[in-house]
Amino acid sequence: MKKTLMISALFSLWSAAAWAGEDQAERMGVILVEDTRIREPARATLVLDDRAQGPVSDGGDLLKTIPGLATSRMGGHGLDPVVRGQSQNRLNILLDGAQVHGGCPNRMDPPSSYATSETYEEVEVIKGSQTVRHGGGGGGGTILFKRQTPRFTEAKWYRGQLGAAYRGNADVREGFLDAAVGRPEGFVRMIGNYSAGNDYADGSGDGVRSGYKETTGNLILGWTPTVDSGLELGYEATAARDVLYAGAAMDAPSTDHGALRLKFNHRFSGGILRAVEGQLSHSAVDHVMDNYSLRTPSSATMYMRAPSTSDTFGGRLEVELDQDSVLSHLGVDYQENQREAVRYRGTSGNVNTVQSYLWPDVTLRTLGLFGESEWSLADTRRLTLGLRYDHVRATADQTAATPNDTMGAVAKLSAAGLYTLYYGGSADARTEDNLGGLLRFEQDFLGGDATAYATLSRSVRTADATERYMASNNNTSQDSRWVGNPFLEPEQHHQAEIGLQLKGGPWQLDSSLFYNRVNDFILRDRDHSAHGAGNATIYRNVEATLLGGELSLDRQWTQQWRSGVNLAHVHATNTTDDRPIAQTPPLTMALTTDYAANGWSGAGRTGDGWTGGLKLRLAAKQNLVDDNSTTGSGLDSGQTPGFQTVDLYGGYRFDNGVALRFGVNNLLDTTYAEHLNQASSFDTTQIQVNEPGRSLWLKAGLEF
Repeated sequence: MKKTLMISALFSLWSAAAWAGEDQAERMGVILVEDTRIREPARATLVLDDRAQGPVSDGGDLLKTIPGLATSRMGGHGLDPVVRGQSQNRLNILLDGAQVHGGCPNRMDPPSSYATSETYEEVEVIKGSQTVRHGGGGGGGTILFKRQTPRFTEAKWYRGQLGAAYRGNADVREGFLDAAVGRPEGFVRMIGNYSAGNDYADGSGDGVRSGYKETTGNLILGWTPTVDSGLELGYEATAARDVLYAGAAMDAPSTDHGALRLKFNHRFSGGILRAVEGQLSHSAVDHVMDNYSLRTPSSATMYMRAPSTSDTFGGRLEVELDQDSVLSHLGVDYQENQREAVRYRGTSGNVNTVQSYLWPDVTLRTLGLFGESEWSLADTRRLTLGLRYDHVRATADQTAATPNDTMGAVAKLSAAGLYTLYYGGSADARTEDNLGGLLRFEQDFLGGDATAYATLSRSVRTADATERYMASNNNTSQDSRWVGNPFLEPEQHHQAEIGLQLKGGPWQLDSSLFYNRVNDFILRDRDHSAHGAGNATIYRNVEATLLGGELSLDRQWTQQWRSGVNLAHVHATNTTDDRPIAQTPPLTMALTTDYAANGWSGAGRTGDGWTGGLKLRLAAKQNLVDDNSTTGSGLDSGQTPGFQTVDLYGGYRFDNGVALRFGVNNLLDTTYAEHLNQASSFDTTQIQVNEPGRSLWLKAGLEF
């Protein structure tokens, strides 16, 4: 009853903000909704300096604040983002222009876990297939974590910020420093971030394993000889320690990541060739997970350890051409990812017996060519055409190695033996030639205050290292085997989307509807003894459809008060078997009301002074699930009831660069879990982890 009254009051507050003086409302540009501003069709940008939320554990935790995004949780760190019902390698995630592939086969460390929020300036989310410039695939969308260092002037040779934050419940502590010195010709920038948290309690007061420690350091050297030219060399190191997972049978005592980036750009004055930019990057991940360093194993003979590595080399070169009414981007990119993972079993102090070659020396190489052009057909009409070609080569060079573990009744098979048992063949090198593209039409009307668009696209995603080559045996049960499929066909997403953006006086609307027909959807499923080898987890191609939509409606009541409502929904079906696709988020809605003493502009608040607001988030019950492993995949832990949460936040910015922010998340101390869950480490059990209960937080920062 208390929660119902509270929710009713918040709905009333959302509309009652008009009492502050609707006649004062001015026509405005784009505004913030749930910490984002909407720019181009199906795009949202989160400016980190304008965030109203408290400290977060990593980039996945940060992405939860963006409309239409969901996450799956295994613990307090490593939240895995989902856009339009698609996750993992169906999203292209770039960190400062480079792709990073995590080191854990069970995704304890998705790419977003290496995106420490305080080391980036903004995050851009492109929903659906709206561009071909950021890699192949990306049918669910593209997420760009952006780091920008403006060119120095003669007026000031230094700038930066430092701060600290605390969040109760999990006892999260965070500190960061971002400092740069330079002149117009060049700069040196150093960024450091430390974050640590303990286990949190859910709304019922029950503890959830979620502790972690993480340290990140960046050094960037820049040469900026002119306003049109730049060269950057940067190194980034991240060390995560003692990361606990409630949703896994293992923890991660250590994960180390190092990334080296070289970027350059130059803009030309006059002529058809307007700009050229490029980047080289190398990322190395060393990950260790086990079931004994941070917990007690279930058996004295089942001490398990799984060290893994993931090394990624990437490069891209892109040119911008401008001829009459056509703006084009042409480019080439290359990516090579090499992964190895071995699981060992043993007893205390002697965990050295090879139990499985999980990633048997897997290498995926992709060479891509792309072109994207925008035609200005008229002052109010635009046409965008994009084409992309990717040549993919996949190999696994350790498939013949056989585990030497003699424990248990289940046969110890090499990776090649597992592939042959479940798919009828060994893992020879595979090549693919994938072609994708998009066509988008945009029309402005109402004097430029409204834009309607329609997009048709095809994007092709190759199977990743786990889907193609996972080779997880089991000592006691064939049902708990997890075997990739070397013969998977690439996914082909064929999408149609329509949308409308509208600004009318104090109102702003952004809406979209999409339909995605997927040929050869890569489904994680169960064998159901089809090959006489138990109910192992396998992969196969099926046909699938995803359809849904998003709606954001904003209202600026006065110069100081604004409100927003956001809805997102997706329906995903495996049409081959006529059953829902697992791990699809339910209908969600968020209501926000915000106040800024000095008003709001198109980019966010203006000036100093007080800010404050509240957010009410509601999620519907998810009844469409695939939770039966005997007839389906069993990847859903079950149906999930609906829930609602309330967050309050506020802050004050002084005119000397000092800013204070504070708030409370989950004000009503609701006990709930997101529908999205993840499998436990290599035993295929689906575990749903409750979200944190009430959490007070405080953040202080200084810009200089």
